[in-house]
Amino acid sequence: MGQRKILIFPILSLAGILLASGCADEKSEWIPYADRESLNDISRDYLINCLDDRGIEFKLDNEKNILIQQRDLDMAAASCS
Repeated sequence: MGQRKILIFPILSLAGILLASGCADEKSEWIPYADRESLNDISRDYLINCLDDRGIEFKLDNEKNILIQQRDLDMAAASCS
């Protein structure tokens, strides 16, 4: 009986950590922020500079769409729209 009580806390802690790390993966997913059809070169450059100035990670895909991480969507929309 004493061993069961000793094992319960570490097992529950491990389960909580695994659950939290699973949720963190969803927030770091890359999503489209601006597509190439809605931006000309000047607006794309402005948006890239704005994201860079705010420290928001971004990348361009093969079609020149701007992608940001899900967790940064609110900040990007508030700062760079």
